[in-house]
Amino acid sequence: MSDFAIPHLAPLRFVKRRIEATTEDAIVEIGFDDVPSLGMLIEAATQSSSGILNDEINGRIGFLVTLKNIKLLQTPYTTTFQVKIHLDLKADDLRYLSFTIYDDTVPVLTGSFVIVLQ
Repeated sequence: MSDFAIPHLAPLRFVKRRIEATTEDAIVEIGFDDVPSLGMLIEAATQSSSGILNDEINGRIGFLVTLKNIKLLQTPYTTTFQVKIHLDLKADDLRYLSFTIYDDTVPVLTGSFVIVLQ
């Protein structure tokens, strides 16, 4: 779990491992003890933003300020997923990110959010 510089601890730490990463994108494995709710999936997506290889983000605490275009595409039935996350825009201490959560290859949830860095 050292891939992620976030303060979250179990049972609220959903990120498991970084699969791929660049300075603007990441693919992150997330997991839950039980089938997740919509809120848990959104939280996991925001935690996944720490998987992006970007020194301006990593090591700084981010706070979720906005959700946009959240679409539940399929009811989740499993406990392990992959998040594909993309850094769309940087503006001072704001980061605009978009994501898709997949169950194997099937998209489950998509949307975007804004975090402000402390």
